[in-house]
Amino acid sequence: MSKTKWLSIALFALAPQAAGAQADLPPCPTSRKVVWTDCRGAYTYDDWSKYVGAFKDDKRHGEGTMTYPDGQTYRGGFKYDRRDGPGVYTSPNGSKWTGAFKNDRPNGPGVLTDKSGKVLKAGLWVDGKYVEEKPSPAR
Repeated sequence: MSKTKWLSIALFALAPQAAGAQADLPPCPTSRKVVWTDCRGAYTYDDWSKYVGAFKDDKRHGEGTMTYPDGQTYRGGFKYDRRDGPGVYTSPNGSKWTGAFKNDRPNGPGVLTDKSGKVLKAGLWVDGKYVEEKPSPAR
């Protein structure tokens, strides 16, 4: 199987499955004195980074977008304030990492591209490190 075909299949499998259910979440309360849970809202942090998306127990949890003042963005899944699940991270220089995240790091199949879209690395990542061009065949 070609690298491109394998990546297309792998990234399709990463497509958010719960996005529709999360769109049905009610808006978060206007007050931050109550716990934001099972709601959608927007919050700007002290460093001027901003999160728009789902909350649970006052944490980013579910689908959302995090934007930082230096131009970094992350759009995808969160689990208790950490990037988790399928997502796209864009660096300030325009390079993108598209794939699976776990514990705030790239973990699983993914693609790193430069700002023009040229593929720099494609394959499997573990704990934020590129490990192989494609997964080994099952044994």
